[in-house]
Amino acid sequence: MSFKSVKEYKQIADNLKFQQKALINGKLTASKSGETFETICPATGKKITDVTLCRKEDVNEAVAAAKAAFEDGRWSRLEPAERKQILIRFADLIEEHALELAVTETLDSGKPICDTIGGDIPETVECFKFHAEAIDKLQDEITNSGGSGYTLVIREPIGVVGAILPWNFPILMAAWKLAPILAAGNSVVAKPAKLTSLTLLKLAELSLEAGIPEGVFNVVPGNGSEVGDAIALHEDVNLITFTGSTAVGRELLGKAGNSNIKRVLLELGGKNPCVVMPDITDLDFTAEQILAAGLWNMGENCTQNSRIIIHQDIKDKMLAKILEKVSDWKTGDPFDANNNLGALIEEKHMNTILGYIRKGIDEGAKLVHGGNQILKESGGFFVEPTIFDETNQNMAIVREEIFGPVFAIQTFATIDEAIQIANDTVYGLQASIHSSNIDNVNKLMRGIKAGVISVNHFSEGDITTPFGGFKQSGFFGRDKSVWANKQYTELKSIHIKTK
Repeated sequence: MSFKSVKEYKQIADNLKFQQKALINGKLTASKSGETFETICPATGKKITDVTLCRKEDVNEAVAAAKAAFEDGRWSRLEPAERKQILIRFADLIEEHALELAVTETLDSGKPICDTIGGDIPETVECFKFHAEAIDKLQDEITNSGGSGYTLVIREPIGVVGAILPWNFPILMAAWKLAPILAAGNSVVAKPAKLTSLTLLKLAELSLEAGIPEGVFNVVPGNGSEVGDAIALHEDVNLITFTGSTAVGRELLGKAGNSNIKRVLLELGGKNPCVVMPDITDLDFTAEQILAAGLWNMGENCTQNSRIIIHQDIKDKMLAKILEKVSDWKTGDPFDANNNLGALIEEKHMNTILGYIRKGIDEGAKLVHGGNQILKESGGFFVEPTIFDETNQNMAIVREEIFGPVFAIQTFATIDEAIQIANDTVYGLQASIHSSNIDNVNKLMRGIKAGVISVNHFSEGDITTPFGGFKQSGFFGRDKSVWANKQYTELKSIHIKTK
């Protein structure tokens, strides 16, 4: 893949015309209060633009529009093939605007341009097309009831869905939610993360061009404490889907129960293990995969492998390889395609990560690489890759989700001990296993409690595989695959008696 120069990307960024308004009932509009908020570039600390600040009254209007659209059937009762064609058109428009969206995403989130162009935008297009194509291929059932009648089991769209989205993969996580929600025939009120609203607002504009009917797709940017809560508590919202922290997910569960007992789908945090057995044959490749699993997206990733659990017999060799190859992960200007690591999302989050690094040192972990804020002269929020050795289960850097480029190295003596260490966490989202022995792989993949497991590489799976976690990493739901299409529907059993 060929990339442009830093200068060229910045020229594109300078000429962008941002969509700053909410989308409510098919209209791009300011909030009722007329208020706005600033969105900041993490790589420079400078203001990008102002975005409409929605409040509860705007959410109420959006939900009312979504409910009306759902009940009159302009989308929910549209022929499946028609919904499919509109969503494919939507995906095509996203692809046509790929460069603009990638530059916007990099500017707004600090993500490297190599990731937004090479991964996030193409995968967003793929996600919408996958779920669009599933619309007229997922079939309902007729049960075996004998000759006296029929029993039909059919799926119907659930109604109005509230989608509360994260800041770490703004457009891609939006696609993971919106594509199956819309494919199933629902209406949606989506709240982007306040830190990264710009690409979802652009999708709102493109949805009108694609032909998604008025009221079906609504976007309300603003504060989680007001807009998110208003969605979660609204009596006319039938389901909320959320990706973010476990703490916020727990609050949303309470709000759903305290309102209309709406359905809740939660994709939450992780403190993911990577187990390295002594029988591996390629230390170089394993080290590369370990670093990819921990540093991709600056470690701002719920599947980040931050706990590296290495057999004691090869720990020193494995750590030496990791330290040798970590220099390949260059941190700097996100518009430089040679940089694998960009800026952290905001100063507050950067300071939280630096606080964990200090705490790791204070608690006795051995800092063997990194640990510092860098590139201060840029005005942005950069932290170098950080690796701790000689850690244990009592340390905060081992137990708590840091959401930054920080590794904790641990050792084990037996495979049972490795499983015990891997499972000694409240989370259970993802795990990686490195071993050349199929029996060891089988025992580890069966023993580790996680919703996604990769073997001899780092992976979250592709669009065809369900994504979600065990324990406090999730609640009920899965993103991606046809499972996602089904979970935004209600099941109805219809019993027909014949003579």
